[in-house]
Amino acid sequence: MGIFGSILGAGLGGLLDGPLGAVLGGVIGHHVSGEGPTGNLFGGGEAGAGNTYGQGGGYARGRPTQGEHAAAELQRAFAVALTSLAAKISKADGQVTQEEIQTFDRFLREGMHLDEDERKLAARVFNSARDSKQPASAFANQIAMLFRRQPERLRDIVVLLLTLAYSDGHLHAREEAMIRDIARRFGLGEQGYESCKAQFEATSHQNDYADPYAILEVSASATDAEVKSAHRKLVREYHPDTLQSKGLPEDFMDFATEKMKAVNAAWARVKQERGL
Repeated sequence: MGIFGSILGAGLGGLLDGPLGAVLGGVIGHHVSGEGPTGNLFGGGEAGAGNTYGQGGGYARGRPTQGEHAAAELQRAFAVALTSLAAKISKADGQVTQEEIQTFDRFLREGMHLDEDERKLAARVFNSARDSKQPASAFANQIAMLFRRQPERLRDIVVLLLTLAYSDGHLHAREEAMIRDIARRFGLGEQGYESCKAQFEATSHQNDYADPYAILEVSASATDAEVKSAHRKLVREYHPDTLQSKGLPEDFMDFATEKMKAVNAAWARVKQERGL
């Protein structure tokens, strides 16, 4: 079972209230009414028993430790947060087109390798957030609080939102303005947003000459020691074990792999330019 199935099976504990909690409540309500995909997603099966989580679940067989339980909650929260903001971005121009829906489904299928039932559950989250009366800013404020100790995950959300927004071949002005505002509410600042944009350009191969310093999250005036330290920090952060313990679901590991390639390529360019 993937990350969205585990959301129905285990919920998000005390992590979510506010607009994200309302989105999740709507999705669970649909499922309880029998409108969701078939399968034992509530108690009695793997997800409901709390003993085994499959792909995206975050921990192995046996009773989870407190740390594993917290990591699994963060992973589920990350999936709901990203999907909810993606829905809001899709409405940045005032309407959600069929092309945008297909684009999001393609991202789930090809980028996250989700099966049909998982994509149906993700679509329920997407639709619930899309139809919510709460603005994107309310979602962003809650997500910023939720991941206040995990700024790397906030950066990942911004990079993924840029990737989704560009997947139709264009980054529209209203979409970028909304993503910039989300980044600001995340506390990333202008430099942080530009770093996310450079990472998006590098991971999506939209710009083979994306600023390597922005990708490494340092300024071009940084010392050699500072650049080396920044590279080591990112390598540690994007180690698979670190990622899952800090809230990135297993379903997003392809994204993490591409980001790590971009980080290493940026480091190689900086080393060559500086003669290190």
